[in-house]
Amino acid sequence: MIDPDQAAMMQRMLAAVVARGTGRAAALPGRGVMGKTGTTSDYRDAWFMGCVGGLVIGVWLGNDDNRPMQHQTGGQLPARLFHDIALDAR
Repeated sequence: MIDPDQAAMMQRMLAAVVARGTGRAAALPGRGVMGKTGTTSDYRDAWFMGCVGGLVIGVWLGNDDNRPMQHQTGGQLPARLFHDIALDAR
């Protein structure tokens, strides 16, 4: 079982990623969004994992042949895609 205080701390941290951090593109006005961005070395993978209203959505971008992308990070297109998917999922 997760300690309630630790769970609340994690929720605040993940909400701050979207409110003030690298995941700002995932924010939905008037809705509490929590998330985490990620980018691998040499920009080969970029991802955003987020939660809004009990719905968890993961967005991963990368090339099938393992080539790097053009400096794409998890806070860019993956976070924007999360935003659009979550908006449509209302």
